[in-house]
Amino acid sequence: MKYVSFLCVLFSGLLSTVALGKPDRSSHVATQAEVEQDSFLRGTARNLEKSDVVLSVIIYKIVSTDQGTTHYARVVQSLRGDIPVEALVKWNGHANKLPKGSFPKTELYSSCNLSYVLASSKEVKKLLNTPEDFTPADSIYGLDSYSLGDHVRYFPMTESDPGRAMKKLLHIEPAKITVESEAARFKPESGK
Repeated sequence: MKYVSFLCVLFSGLLSTVALGKPDRSSHVATQAEVEQDSFLRGTARNLEKSDVVLSVIIYKIVSTDQGTTHYARVVQSLRGDIPVEALVKWNGHANKLPKGSFPKTELYSSCNLSYVLASSKEVKKLLNTPEDFTPADSIYGLDSYSLGDHVRYFPMTESDPGRAMKKLLHIEPAKITVESEAARFKPESGK
């Protein structure tokens, strides 16, 4: 599982770099007039205005109970806020409850479905020691873990109207090296 998450992070960065080429710093973002004319842009913009934590995550587990649903994810890009890349996060939702008395249902995901998560830092709590409920991703030593609370908005990056709206509202660059030491710079072998 830990290798799949790492490969997903690596793949998503490479894919966005290959697909988009060199980022254009003058990329168009939606104007106020465009936002007012499009209900998805308007709704997503309103959610962004209220969210001082914006993350790009890979959801790896969902646990459903008769109390609600808990989502578990790994952060692949921290767009707003102080939650570090590779941190483990969880949030609770009260939709999709199972019927009373049902046994908990756990779904593990190994696919690289990237999602945006919008939250309020007022509800974010750093968890001491990664709790066991983060299994299997908790096996990687040294990662911080956070609870994002109960009032979180999340949606797939590309397969949803809010995901497409995010791309019109924000210019997001993929993770990349911005400065490197001469000693660390890639040097291709001569003659090959």
